[in-house]
Amino acid sequence: MNSNDAYGALKRFDEEYIPFPPFIAAANSIDANIAQYRETGLAQHLLVLGESGTGKSSLCRWVGEKYPRSVLLDRDLVPSLIVAVPPAATIASVAEAMLARLGDPSPSTGSISAKTARVITLCRGCRVEMVLFDEAQHIHDRGQVATHYMVGDWLKNLIDEMGVPTVFLGLPRLENLLQVNEQLRRRFSRRLRLALGQSDTETIDTECLQLFVTLGSCLPLRLSTGDYSWPELGRRLYFASDGRVAYIKRLLAGALRHAMETDAEQIGPTQLERVFTEEIWWEGIGALNPFNTEFKFRRLDRGNEPFERGSYKTPARGKSSC
Repeated sequence: MNSNDAYGALKRFDEEYIPFPPFIAAANSIDANIAQYRETGLAQHLLVLGESGTGKSSLCRWVGEKYPRSVLLDRDLVPSLIVAVPPAATIASVAEAMLARLGDPSPSTGSISAKTARVITLCRGCRVEMVLFDEAQHIHDRGQVATHYMVGDWLKNLIDEMGVPTVFLGLPRLENLLQVNEQLRRRFSRRLRLALGQSDTETIDTECLQLFVTLGSCLPLRLSTGDYSWPELGRRLYFASDGRVAYIKRLLAGALRHAMETDAEQIGPTQLERVFTEEIWWEGIGALNPFNTEFKFRRLDRGNEPFERGSYKTPARGKSSC
């Protein structure tokens, strides 16, 4: 494989949607909410939570591609308004981000009430059918409880005035914002988590393996288990990723890069062992590397290990079969 093909394969893989069940469930829910709104005018809202790299922004991209904006002579039609919430967001900065996405020529001009009024007017004029707030935890990251309540109240009123389905996507701490404001919480009673370990029928080992194989089918090289069985590779993938979607994709991307650098014909434990050390945990060598034959099959969640306890809440269901 020449360098152009290699870089192209990596780019395509990086842009690939992560087709695991919670992602598909979220996409189906968004489809259903838009269909319901078009048929009945009723707005159903949705909260999508997930750690970094689990596919929240990819979900927004998917929505934008399925419901793209179109340009008419007198206006833009924006069926899906996708807003990236700025860091340490304020009411003014969220309103400005919305206005910019709606094509307002002067999004920073005017008072908060004036900006809010323009947002509502433009949403109606552009026939917005759904609003998605990506990185919505930034709304929570600024100020104290009183500020959170005020921001939540503004969002509640804005959502009611727009009258279209709304989706909040963010890190799990976004739930704290909803806990402060009961009325906003009621509007987002439907919640989905982009995480493995939620299945009642599959172990998290199996889910990790299924995701690994599904993503691997997008690569130009075949997958290999080396000297391990497929179920054992699934166990090792769980311990190498702690059941986190982003780490499985990172392992595969790094393994593809390493395989292309060494002209390997397949991706297997040899590449995965090296990538785990280089990209996930530099001390993950020998018995501390899940792809090494000496690994002891335990979670790497002790002090100074990559999945140290307290940094992430492990799924309570679908536990590893170890």
